[in-house]
Amino acid sequence: MKEITDQLKGYTAALSLHVPGHHRHTIGSLHLPVEHDMTEITGLDDYHHAEDVIAKSELILSRHADYRARYLVNGTTTGILSVILAHKKLSTKRVAMMRNVHKSVLNALDLTGTEAVILPMTVSDKTNQYDGIDFDQLHINMLKKIDLVVLTYPNYFGEIFNIKEAIEWFHAHDIEVLVDEAHGAHFDITDSFPSSSIKYAGDYIVQSYHKTLPALTMGSVIHMKKQSKLVEEVYYYLSVLQTSSPSYLILSSLEQAHDFYLHYHDAVFLSQRSELIAGLKQTFDVIEVGDPLKLVIRKQGFTGEEIKALIEREQIFVELSTYDSVLLVLPLWHAGDTYPFKELVKRIERITVPERTSVFQSLILNQADGSYKPVTGQFKAVQLKEGVGCRVYHALTPYPPGIPYVLPGEVLTAGHIKVLETFENVHGIIDGNINIIDEG
Repeated sequence: MKEITDQLKGYTAALSLHVPGHHRHTIGSLHLPVEHDMTEITGLDDYHHAEDVIAKSELILSRHADYRARYLVNGTTTGILSVILAHKKLSTKRVAMMRNVHKSVLNALDLTGTEAVILPMTVSDKTNQYDGIDFDQLHINMLKKIDLVVLTYPNYFGEIFNIKEAIEWFHAHDIEVLVDEAHGAHFDITDSFPSSSIKYAGDYIVQSYHKTLPALTMGSVIHMKKQSKLVEEVYYYLSVLQTSSPSYLILSSLEQAHDFYLHYHDAVFLSQRSELIAGLKQTFDVIEVGDPLKLVIRKQGFTGEEIKALIEREQIFVELSTYDSVLLVLPLWHAGDTYPFKELVKRIERITVPERTSVFQSLILNQADGSYKPVTGQFKAVQLKEGVGCRVYHALTPYPPGIPYVLPGEVLTAGHIKVLETFENVHGIIDGNINIIDEG
């Protein structure tokens, strides 16, 4: 029996409102015959020492004359890891980061033994998610011995902040900027979408092409400003961390996705997005955010998991659910796509939801700022609820979105558990157990 293969075959009627951006091969026109799964034979160049077709393709990939672009075949995670490892090699200073960084940032800090300052954050009124830096609470004395900051832009839910202002602020204080733009690979694709931090001189910008553009999963891109301090060492670590047998299918999909990006028109997308929103509003509350590609839906009295289950009955699969909402990632619909849009609208209109009067109280995010120090020493496993009052050893990370909720070294509270129990999958909880620091 082929467990994974057989399970995948069960989604033949499924409609995608989740990543990857090709949405089950209905967006773009990916041409990826299996016979193109090749190795570094004559004429195909060498990903780790590109001088021919890969090097030429990466020149086209660059979105700005001041930047060098590089394909990533092991995902955005390797780009983030490479920048922070390069920083550790060349600098004795610390890192600053937003509270809503991806878990790969913490992994990089742990691998390098680097301490970090956690920046004060603002929280969105729309989604109750972190959405930017609270500059009113950010004082320069917090950033002593800091020369690299990690920014998350946009957040997982498509919310943006003034990235231009943020980059300029940190540059004015001699701090280079790594932007995790994983969910913004499509930014600047037309004027209807937000601007990429590439426009505003971010030093290292990592984009998950596969999340919103038609590329294979794991296909990402890193853009590095040519004059930034860590560029050469980042190139070195990209080679260290990524497979020595890169997939030419992923490389080809990235090249095709970038061509899609360069020639995209949004008229069909905007029209169908409006039609979908109208259909959703017949049943749900629809929250529009800064990125038109993301929608958040709610229904009074229903948990996100309940809403997700109602939608999945119609074989529509969403990106994630939270305690009170569901996140949809829309396709970049276009003229000639094969996405079954009319069928999607028909299924949405079939969903019926009974009225409820109960109202949820918003669950507060863990807003602690301050500092992060990699945890070392002994640990022990306990049941989740037995860990209240203890310092956790491994991060507790709902996945998706992959943003650590309780950081290593932080004290677990009953409030944390209340939030964590609303997620279907939390990295760091295994069979109901977590690892806590053994104090003794």
